[in-house]
Amino acid sequence: MRKIENFAQISDLLNAQLKKGVITNNFLRGDDYTREIANGLYIHEADGALLLFRERGDHLVMTFYLHPNAVLSLPETDRPVVTELSCRAKDAEAMANAAEQFCALGFREVLRRTRRTRKPEAFPVETTAVPAKPDDFEDISRFLSEHFSALTGCLPTADDLRENLANGQTVITRDEKGVSGVLHFAVSRASTEIRHLAVRADCRGKGLAGELLTAYLAATDGAKSQVWARTGNAPAEHFYEQHGYRPDGWTSAVLQYN
Repeated sequence: MRKIENFAQISDLLNAQLKKGVITNNFLRGDDYTREIANGLYIHEADGALLLFRERGDHLVMTFYLHPNAVLSLPETDRPVVTELSCRAKDAEAMANAAEQFCALGFREVLRRTRRTRKPEAFPVETTAVPAKPDDFEDISRFLSEHFSALTGCLPTADDLRENLANGQTVITRDEKGVSGVLHFAVSRASTEIRHLAVRADCRGKGLAGELLTAYLAATDGAKSQVWARTGNAPAEHFYEQHGYRPDGWTSAVLQYN
């Protein structure tokens, strides 16, 4: 496994993967690579495969490129490795075959997710939730860590969260005990995406999730919205269905090694 110090080290290698028939779950772009190289980015070349590993402290996040008839191998590591294989329905068989190859190396499936999309639509703006501020960093970082898995919860890095807060892309609710709910989101040219939505256990059933969603949709002017929700999580699926989110044909499987 080789550490990457700058993008020039891998640009030609990445371009060589852009061929018909290559299966990938890597959606990183230019700025993403700059950030990931600063955090710690490693590569491993196998026979017909390129694996990228992103540093996340106590574990690594893996993305890959698999050419037809690739012979997979893994580098030695003493930390857990997590990878998510997302695809549209038309690519499901190819991605399932890739998952099977990784499972043969010792990965196991730990959960599945379904992507849901809400069409652009105006939304009422009255809500008790408010935009989080940069000074809320410690509280929100702790809240996310308490409510989402460090391995499979796709938690933002400290730098990502600070940037997110500076851009006004987190809304929160508070009570006398502190933060009672958080909705953390991202914005792209085509849509917005809910990255994390959680309400403190003792505050559930009081409508706070709806308050957070309202504040988020108001902040994004009711733009097209997407969310990856755990498949089989009935309360979450019901909540999103109730608020106009429908499965859009994308699904994913999360695999873990070690």
